[in-house]
Amino acid sequence: WVHRTTDDPTDGASYYVAAHWVIMTIHGTFTVQPEGSREILFADALVMLSSFFGAFFVATMTSAVMELKEAIGVNLQRACRKYLRERNVSMSFAGRVNKHMLAQVPSGILGKMAQERNLLKALPLTLQIELSEMVRGPVILNSPLLVKISQTNSLMVRWLCHLAITPEVTLAREACFGNREICKAMRWVDSGEFWYMQDHVVSSVYPDTEGTPAPSEMPLKVKRLESLSEAVLWTKWEHCGVLLAETDGVTLDLNAETFGQLVVNHERVWAFAVKYAKRFLWYLNRMDEVSDRLPAFELGAEAFAAQWCDHERHLVFISHFKMESGTEAALVQQEMSNLIHDDPTNPGCDLSAAVFLDSEDLKDLRQIKAEVKRSENLLILLTPGLLYRPWCLLEIVIAVENEVNLLPVVIERPGVTFQFPTQEFYDGLHDGRSISPEAMELIQREGNTPDQLERAIRQVFLQIALPFSPHKSARIRQAELKDILKHCVYS
Repeated sequence: WVHRTTDDPTDGASYYVAAHWVIMTIHGTFTVQPEGSREILFADALVMLSSFFGAFFVATMTSAVMELKEAIGVNLQRACRKYLRERNVSMSFAGRVNKHMLAQVPSGILGKMAQERNLLKALPLTLQIELSEMVRGPVILNSPLLVKISQTNSLMVRWLCHLAITPEVTLAREACFGNREICKAMRWVDSGEFWYMQDHVVSSVYPDTEGTPAPSEMPLKVKRLESLSEAVLWTKWEHCGVLLAETDGVTLDLNAETFGQLVVNHERVWAFAVKYAKRFLWYLNRMDEVSDRLPAFELGAEAFAAQWCDHERHLVFISHFKMESGTEAALVQQEMSNLIHDDPTNPGCDLSAAVFLDSEDLKDLRQIKAEVKRSENLLILLTPGLLYRPWCLLEIVIAVENEVNLLPVVIERPGVTFQFPTQEFYDGLHDGRSISPEAMELIQREGNTPDQLERAIRQVFLQIALPFSPHKSARIRQAELKDILKHCVYS
């Protein structure tokens, strides 16, 4: 081939032509065509060998460049950590700076998180929302609070997962947060291993230091799916310890401000959140030692409720004539109390005696005036003899004077028919024909006149009387009582 290509017989020319032939063979544009099977086999072997060594050379050079770039990044990160440590920068801020430095060359868990973010952005909004719920929902629903919210409004968890929850990476031996730092989010551990050190300030924890500073007390391992700093959702909160990552890990952070904005836009969730917050803070304020890791408490625990509930106020005061509707009054109290306490959104749920019945709760009849004043609503069971009973009339007068909401309820029972008062009845209040002298004496002894009594009774019947059917099925009674509760007010 060499002799066929050049007339120069020197060795230098021969080697030059051979090198040219090799290069042209790799490129595929060589001018010399091999002749014979031996030359063809030699040419093919040479092309394959050249391709292999060419690929190896490119890969080696690329790897060397990447290693050089990574080495530069590592040196820069070490310099950054040294700078932050020498100037006593807080651990959480140092962690943010370190994550930013590592993000310049995405790899490991940071590279994985970047890929996941890009994946979400590439999806339509509806799929983003559903995927966020499917991935993050099982983690946050390990919190009793989020389970209750989900039961109140199933869509709420979906919006929280999409709008309020952000995955945050904490690198190995970095601090997720530090002691006494202002908290802005409730956290769940999604992956990695974390340790929580109660009330202990670690001066510095960096991957390039020898060992980890020993805390003054034993650290607590935070398991996957465990939550921290729930208190930030209900009050201003500072971290009570340090959360350190033993390995690279991810936490799901529920932003407190966004959580509040979403909650207030859903009435039932908002009502439940108000009740939950009151009890949570009651519980928090009575702890011997506060912590970011709070043990779960039972929202409806009897011992807890007995100490926390308002023992003075009532949602409903039942006014009735015991001889005619004592059984019905007890039935109303029992079933209405159950409805109120089973519904965390009902404002009367936090009252120890939400439904007050004088025959059961009142120890001294002289307390009637005080108990009516403490009530938001006066539920009047209308039976034939009600308006002739002095204590029932007194309860109505006190309720009107103190602007208590009036709820007349007709007892629908065979053989019982309530006659609504006529003008003749109102005239009889002034001359003693409608009520007995003893009843009028009691009314006047409490500082009320016949005119005030008449105005109070007329005020009752300006309201539409609601039905209650004690002899019908439980389903009908429940529906009637729910309707009565809808007419109740709560200031």
